[in-house]
Amino acid sequence: MQIQEIELDDIILDPALNLRDRLDEDTVTRYIDAWTRLPPVTVFEVEGRLLLADGFHRHAAAVTLGKKMIRAEVQHGTFSEALDYVAGANLFHGLPLSRSERRRAIEIRLRLHHDRSDRHLAEEMSVGRELVAKIRRQLIETNQIPAGTTRVGADGKTYPSLPKDAGEHKPKGAVNTQDDPRDSGRREADKAPWDDTIDAMPAPKQSATATAAPWDDSADAKMIAQSPPIQVAAPTIEEMLGLMTRQLMEVVSWTQADGFTDSYRTAGANARGLFQTAVIKLAARADQLRKS
Repeated sequence: MQIQEIELDDIILDPALNLRDRLDEDTVTRYIDAWTRLPPVTVFEVEGRLLLADGFHRHAAAVTLGKKMIRAEVQHGTFSEALDYVAGANLFHGLPLSRSERRRAIEIRLRLHHDRSDRHLAEEMSVGRELVAKIRRQLIETNQIPAGTTRVGADGKTYPSLPKDAGEHKPKGAVNTQDDPRDSGRREADKAPWDDTIDAMPAPKQSATATAAPWDDSADAKMIAQSPPIQVAAPTIEEMLGLMTRQLMEVVSWTQADGFTDSYRTAGANARGLFQTAVIKLAARADQLRKS
């Protein structure tokens, strides 16, 4: 890996490595104004070709400015490694990914690393584990990834993915380890969210009219990158409220963590002011919704 000045015309913009739905004109304009302060783009040298992996808006700014050269971080690897890198780019910098772009990134990561646990991928991509699990099920049901029998956790260890529990719809309560030895030593299902490194992996739905081809491990990264996104229905209002509730409760739990109160007192006035303003706006909006 090295940073160097390379000719703009030498960089190849492969659509398969661009997760953006479109370029954002305002972002390009901002990058033009801040050109001298921008970090280098990232390119992968794959079989002698320089493929742009991160920095499509910066590249567009360079073209608009009439630049001939651009600073780039050059990495050497395979197309698969470039695609893997792309799926993780813009998670913590640059223009945030849109909802559809983030979903596309999750789909690619699952296709490339279907053996990783939902928790592992969720932590890597800063998304909810439930979202990763939902997309995994959809990819399995459409035969785009295998269900698998094991999962690799964030600790690098491999855990079994247990078959579906025939009694999963029984009322929740105390675990009877004599009925199912798999439950021995596990936490009760109603005390923690579903975790695919511990809980049973949902079985894929079988359709008599399914026409998708069986999973083929020989499919290369290029095919993965060009695979169309799976079609999903828009979330219901109940699903949206459920997601927002979980996120808000997570924020509340942060404020209740040990040492938070003392740290809050020492925080800058601007940071505390922004936090309080957001809380007040949320409370006011909740009151409006309640009265509507």
